[in-house]
Amino acid sequence: MKTIPPLLAAALLLAAGIAPARAHDAWVAARADGLAVVYGHDGKLETCVPEKIRSVVLLDASGQPVPARRAVAGGEVRLAAGGAPALAVLHYDNGVWTKTADGSKNLPKNAVPGALSATHSVKYGKTVLRWGTAAGTAQGQALEIVPLAAAAPAAGKTLAVRVLRDGRPLPGAKLLRAGHDKETPFETDADGRAEVPVVAGWQALSVAQRVELRDDPHADALSLSANLHFEAR
Repeated sequence: MKTIPPLLAAALLLAAGIAPARAHDAWVAARADGLAVVYGHDGKLETCVPEKIRSVVLLDASGQPVPARRAVAGGEVRLAAGGAPALAVLHYDNGVWTKTADGSKNLPKNAVPGALSATHSVKYGKTVLRWGTAAGTAQGQALEIVPLAAAAPAAGKTLAVRVLRDGRPLPGAKLLRAGHDKETPFETDADGRAEVPVVAGWQALSVAQRVELRDDPHADALSLSANLHFEAR
């Protein structure tokens, strides 16, 4: 784990597409030297496990795939795009985390003696690199934040988004803005829609849903989280 001084961490995370501070998250960071899949929590960048990346897809502004090569470097998975990507779509399965009296283990509940509880954690990320049709189109993630416009939002205005669960609007979802921890979450209406303020620079929205599992020997709950990273001017 890389521990970063708070002020430096804030600057680095903003430059990368800031990570929501209230939970672990995975996302595709836009850097001056390219794109990287990163994983972080509470101002810390942690090791991104390549095997936990179920898929990472780059799309151009019209929604067509852009080829990309992966390379592991410095606890990150770097992406070398073979074109001009406009949207990065990530599915990161962090596996089952089982709590015991001695801490947590990244193993199913039925594989851990003395297990107290277990949660299967799955993360979905989208990073808008250039605005266009792809940015405003649902990408079929199990939990997803979809902008309701293809045009870039302006700082000082609001961005209308819709939260989808398995492609259907999710009412009552609570959207968080990274870097605004004391702010009341923005709750979606009956159509899964919410208006979120936009500030200048890189920013992130996040949403989470916890589903209790029944008669599953591996985990007691499924924890889904989704984020949307974008830049506004």
